[in-house]
Amino acid sequence: MLRRSLSETRRDFYMHPELSGEEQRTARVIAARLRKLGLTVQTRVGGYGVVGVLEGARPGPTVAYRADMDALPVQDTLETAYRSPVLGVKHACGHDVHMAVALGVAEVLATLRDELAGTVKFIFQPAEESLEGARAMLAAGVLESPRPEAIFALHVSPIPVGTVGVATGLCLAGMEEFRVSFSGQMDNLDVLSARAASALRALSGSKAPTGMATFNALIRAMRAGTVSTHDVLVSCWPQNGAPTAPEHLLGLVSLPQMSLQDEVHARIRQTLDGLVAGTGAMYNLRFTFSNPPVVNDAAVVREMLPILENVVGADNVWVFRSPYPFAHEDFALYLEHVPGALLWLGIANPARGIARLLHTPDFDVDEDALVVGVRVMTTLLLYKMGNAS
Repeated sequence: MLRRSLSETRRDFYMHPELSGEEQRTARVIAARLRKLGLTVQTRVGGYGVVGVLEGARPGPTVAYRADMDALPVQDTLETAYRSPVLGVKHACGHDVHMAVALGVAEVLATLRDELAGTVKFIFQPAEESLEGARAMLAAGVLESPRPEAIFALHVSPIPVGTVGVATGLCLAGMEEFRVSFSGQMDNLDVLSARAASALRALSGSKAPTGMATFNALIRAMRAGTVSTHDVLVSCWPQNGAPTAPEHLLGLVSLPQMSLQDEVHARIRQTLDGLVAGTGAMYNLRFTFSNPPVVNDAAVVREMLPILENVVGADNVWVFRSPYPFAHEDFALYLEHVPGALLWLGIANPARGIARLLHTPDFDVDEDALVVGVRVMTTLLLYKMGNAS
């Protein structure tokens, strides 16, 4: 029954994907479900954010659980009964799973309310993909009244279903956005833009996985602790340079450590200096946005590990001693205020043909992961509130 209910919830979200900042229907469904469970619900928190507070019958600590809500501008190519009917929009990053698991945890804990000591704050966050939602919810006071002592989140990963991963500290890279515009006497600035984009991408110290083989190799390196935290990944795209968008280049830098910023800034400027030398062109470089790395609290992780092993078995808890260096998450911002951790929930099952990278048109999940996620997070939250040993 639990798996069927979770699957129905997940598929409902999957078939009604909404982009960052447009999660109106998603928020309405979540709020209604939380109210039905008897939680105190607040809506329109930092946009379409929803907060549900579950108070136990006895006093105890407050813990928070965050799930993100938005989908991606990706065309769904799955041939399934639950494929996305929205042209060009798909839950290709597993946020449908995140929401279904969080609602499942809320349902389980609501049945335990009379025996529960403490409070759980469920944070359903919009606009994670644009890295705007956490900032907006924090500005709206999402971590206050009550303030949690710890915060947790799950994120799907194409590691085997039944496994759970956790990084012992640095978990995900930070990022910085930059924009470049050119001016001057050069006749063809578009050619210069293309050359600049290629030269800036060449600053990357490593490459993001392009398929499951390279992803699995990276996962093995993360478990061994051999992933460099000094390599950066530079992505760069030429823009049209129109008056309403005068930049010629949009770039993103993945930074495993934000201490690398000054070095990377200097390398970008040196590259651009070399490109415009002798051309009569000039450039303007602006760094416009940044998001910090996700850093799990080491003490929280040490406390979590035996709990995770008890739920899924020691062999199914994958400890990562190096970060995943090519993705970013604004859950990092909550961790700057409250200790906690981001966990990886395995959703891949190659035997069933379910083994694709996130953000791809044919991304899908083994829905057995939904039950695993609910069991893991329910047990972890109960333990953190002192309700389980």
